[in-house]
Amino acid sequence: MLLGIFGSLALCVQISVALLLNGNANIRRAPIAPIPQALSTGPVVSRNGTQLPPYNTTYFFDQLIDHTNPSLGTFKQRFWFTYEWYETGPIILFTPGEANAEPYTGYLTNETINGQIAQQQNGSTIVLEHRYYGLSNPVPNLSGVNMKFHTIQQAIDDLAYFAQNAVLPQPNGANLSPATTPWVLIGGSYSGALTSWTMVNKPDVFWAGYASSAVVEAIMDYWGYFVPIRDFMPANCSADVEAVIAHVDQVFTSNDTTAIQVVKDNWGLGEMTHLDDVAGSLRNNLFDWQSLSPDTGPGAIFFEFCDALEVKDGVSAPAEGWGLEHALPAWGAFWNSTYLELICDGDDVVDCLGTYDPTQAFYTSTRS
Repeated sequence: MLLGIFGSLALCVQISVALLLNGNANIRRAPIAPIPQALSTGPVVSRNGTQLPPYNTTYFFDQLIDHTNPSLGTFKQRFWFTYEWYETGPIILFTPGEANAEPYTGYLTNETINGQIAQQQNGSTIVLEHRYYGLSNPVPNLSGVNMKFHTIQQAIDDLAYFAQNAVLPQPNGANLSPATTPWVLIGGSYSGALTSWTMVNKPDVFWAGYASSAVVEAIMDYWGYFVPIRDFMPANCSADVEAVIAHVDQVFTSNDTTAIQVVKDNWGLGEMTHLDDVAGSLRNNLFDWQSLSPDTGPGAIFFEFCDALEVKDGVSAPAEGWGLEHALPAWGAFWNSTYLELICDGDDVVDCLGTYDPTQAFYTSTRS
């Protein structure tokens, strides 16, 4: 089967609102921290009335290329910072992990747990870009042997070295190392695991660690990711999604080229030649389930998707759904009217969702 439980699904994912940051909507990195929006791009005013630089002001730290051989020199590691609430409190350090960190300046603010801790405990907040992502590259290119410094241990050492050596852009910023000031390390998903590993590997550097949804195991064919989605999404939507996927599996393994083309055209993917890319594209609607939270309202894109399948003539489907005859064209209509533009932003569907061109940027660059 092409899609396993919902199928033989590959590694999972980021939320739909951040799909374009990946460079390809069918190449899925592991889930990373969601992207909160900084409420202001102008100057920030501290709690004592001091005007501070905007949240999106970029700073640079001279990070060691190789912590086992400092003689190799340093590279410029980007970070973002505010001392909006600082009154001799802790330093809150966060890395988004495997992503360009530039969109993550919202983690400086009290819209996140990072900023809320800083506000409550009178501290400063930092977003530090992970080596080899965005513009924080220890090497001029990412080919072959140059990837040898891209290890978990180097990333752990980066966090510790930054905390111990950074001169923070605030009053007395040269004297706020972990030797004199509590540092709190925060991460989510991979960076949550990185937080946990760092706390174990560097027990004397950080005063506390906050690891959210920290990953514990690398699984190559993680079909089990979709089990809770199937089990806890609205029952009618789950039933119809399974019906559609069973139909896609049957058609794509039938060698009936006419029927295959009809299925591809249903989602506006007629130009795609690789059926695994077509089938894989449909996962995106299920990936959106991960972006839900206890306070998510009905306007979330995942619920819009289910409504598109399950509300017919103003009436919601029963628990068993409407069935394939309605769900198949309804899913396609949602894609063609709303979703394809959301994930591809007008790009050619083969460029957006195809995975067979090894020269595309999502295979060769970590800047996105």
